[in-house]
Amino acid sequence: MSYILICAVFYLIGSFPTAYILVKLKYGKNISQEGSGNIGARNTFDVTHSKIDGIIVLLTDLLKGFLPVLWFVNYSGFDPELILIPALLLLAGHNFSVWLKFRGGRGLATGAGIFLAVNFSVVIIWLVLYFVLSKLSKNIHIASAAALIILPMTLILMQGLVFRFTNPALRNSEGELTFLFSFCSSVCLIILFRHTEPLLAYFKNKKSNNNNIHKS
Repeated sequence: MSYILICAVFYLIGSFPTAYILVKLKYGKNISQEGSGNIGARNTFDVTHSKIDGIIVLLTDLLKGFLPVLWFVNYSGFDPELILIPALLLLAGHNFSVWLKFRGGRGLATGAGIFLAVNFSVVIIWLVLYFVLSKLSKNIHIASAAALIILPMTLILMQGLVFRFTNPALRNSEGELTFLFSFCSSVCLIILFRHTEPLLAYFKNKKSNNNNIHKS
């Protein structure tokens, strides 16, 4: 299989709209027009009020990131470090699905699956950052965005620890830090892009509320 074909297949795998199909088949609802309109696990739970449905979407979207990347790095026969473009297309497929007029989820579960296949300690650090920042900010979108911005920097500060958990196929290369940093930064950037809309809405509402307070 050629590298270009793999990239195309990865995009199509990523674009599989798990939440949309589940909610449509089970509840007859269009999830893109319900709740936040996000095609992901959290909105699935908010729309269906079913923890099981939310978990199904979460795990499916995570595996959709994990399995293709794990296959490429360990079994494709290509240089494992060439995973960057296919992985980004996989994530872009989830966030901008061709089946949903290039709408999709925010990429958190699929991004986590991608990181798990490359270095699972990145996911642990990401979760810790999100937990701490969510307690400080009291807003999930601010916490998510801040964690995504900080995460690549932590790889530099904690490289001695992080390197121990890199996929063996990618371990001990001279450019391991450069690869992990650029890989992590690129994935975080695509996920961060999908958080701009809720962040803008949050700050707009906050500004509007402040103006109303001053007027009163």
